[in-house]
Amino acid sequence: MTDTATHLSPAAVVDAMHEAFRHGDLDGIAMHWHENVDYRAPGVALTGKPARILAEQVWLGAFSENDVRTHARLVDGEAITDFCTMSGVHTGPLMLPDGTAIPPSGARISGTYAARYQIVAGKVVEQEVIYDRLALLQSIGVLPA
Repeated sequence: MTDTATHLSPAAVVDAMHEAFRHGDLDGIAMHWHENVDYRAPGVALTGKPARILAEQVWLGAFSENDVRTHARLVDGEAITDFCTMSGVHTGPLMLPDGTAIPPSGARISGTYAARYQIVAGKVVEQEVIYDRLALLQSIGVLPA
């Protein structure tokens, strides 16, 4: 017997995650991660869905009015690379990987990033995000511009 389960296309998976992010819907984002998802971003390397959920909770707890807009997308089979702008308002403490908390500044942020997703059977198995950490810290007032 063959598996006839249908899955969202890789692009549709990423688009669904972006839409859930706009609404602060952690369950809607996490449903697209594989149980052993591998995640990398500046200063962060995580493996497993529980760790990835905790990392996303950090962002969603620190920023409200989140938005993400894709400007360009490269598709190579089940690999997606997006070039995006993310924006939000810093309304909660931002926990850094070393355990330091940056208090809410109320600053509205906007920055570009690139993200690469590897998707297998409708689930993200790898995600790597590249963004300018210095610009983020400057935009919330931690460092001078």
